[in-house]
Amino acid sequence: MADSVRVQVLMPKPQAERFDAFCREMGYKKSPLIARLIREHLDREDFYPQLDLFSREERQSRES
Repeated sequence: MADSVRVQVLMPKPQAERFDAFCREMGYKKSPLIARLIREHLDREDFYPQLDLFSREERQSRES
């Protein structure tokens, strides 16, 4: 995962303990599970960001 970005998540202690217990009992590692849940949620919401048509440099040269 060379392109990976670290994301930190804060949650209330009871929720964190519940998540920890779930991962332990189900045999999941927290980080891959969180990444999968986020990906599945974005897919379910059918969210795909619109990509820039031009790079920042191209936009700046067009504005000049």
